[in-house]
Amino acid sequence: MNANKFHNKGTVVCNHCNYNGNPAGVKNCQKCGKRLAKSRVSKFDSAYMFLAFIALVTLIFAGFGYYFGGQLRFLTGIGNIDSSSEKSASDIQDYDFMKDVPNVPKGTFNYGGAVLFASITSSGAHQAMANAHPGFTLVYTEPTNGSPGNSRSLAMLLNGELSFAQIALPLTDSDYSEATKHGFTLEQVPVAIDAIVAFTHPGLSIPGISVDQLQAIYLGKITNWNQLGGPNLPIVAFARPKVATLLHVLLGPQVDQVSPNVHYVRDYTDAVRQVASTPGAISFGGSGPLVGQRSVRFLALAKAHSQNYVQPFINDGKQINETAFKDGSYPMIRRLYIAIRRDKKIDERVGVAYTNMLLSKEGQQYVAKGGFLSLR
Repeated sequence: MNANKFHNKGTVVCNHCNYNGNPAGVKNCQKCGKRLAKSRVSKFDSAYMFLAFIALVTLIFAGFGYYFGGQLRFLTGIGNIDSSSEKSASDIQDYDFMKDVPNVPKGTFNYGGAVLFASITSSGAHQAMANAHPGFTLVYTEPTNGSPGNSRSLAMLLNGELSFAQIALPLTDSDYSEATKHGFTLEQVPVAIDAIVAFTHPGLSIPGISVDQLQAIYLGKITNWNQLGGPNLPIVAFARPKVATLLHVLLGPQVDQVSPNVHYVRDYTDAVRQVASTPGAISFGGSGPLVGQRSVRFLALAKAHSQNYVQPFINDGKQINETAFKDGSYPMIRRLYIAIRRDKKIDERVGVAYTNMLLSKEGQQYVAKGGFLSLR
């Protein structure tokens, strides 16, 4: 989005993308998602401080003039700044329609990333892009050595095999450093909000599950549904492998302690099929590919150590619970990003054009159709 629109008093500037609309006290940049390891007050706030200082000096020392210069800086977190990732996002702008986006290159371009983005493609977004800009063709490209996923797609992006990547986890310091070794920088731009949704075999009936209970299942600490008030039935857990993002999102630093009894599936289609046909089965995934599924039962989710269960979908499972996603009562939501190669070459132009089209008002309608919460 256009950072120049956000000049609010009390905001903090991100040293990674220079976005200056972050409310005071937030830990991560609302523009690029990177941790505000070391941030600064915006120039707008500095101007207010400057004027207040001048007014005070004038009142106390009438007739004297003072000059106050420099930008105030405050430490708001822990960590080191990767100066190579400091990048202006001035070419990421607000547009109403995809056809309004300028500098869209012609050609066939490879992209890859998290499989849950497929629901945005199937909603018609890429076809609309092609209609708006004839000659702009996108081809989803899978890795040659295993299933598609976040980490493998990022590796392909770094190696020049993709023009951009669709990612479901924020870039890490390691990703930024690796890009620098390849002679360019990376930028992540949020394009949608997703919710983590748990689902079971349709024959299983429990009122809901809390986040810590879901984590305990995948750590092998809860193995029977009777431990959660359900029937005396072994739990059969399915998940995408760690090359994807879901286990990382659910377990965080405990991801390497995942139970050896977890069964791995290739994609969402496989997950739904396995859970629907296996008594006692459970899996979880993003809201986009799951909304509207009728062969599994979706679980209401509560925050850790709570029984305040919130349904992820409404209208008989056909729509996301937009209100709960927005007000934070649904406990597991995350941002989805486009990772752009800032290499001053055609890949950068492709990534910027794609991101701008997806962030346009028209593009965000396809994001919503794909089962995600739009940003506009």
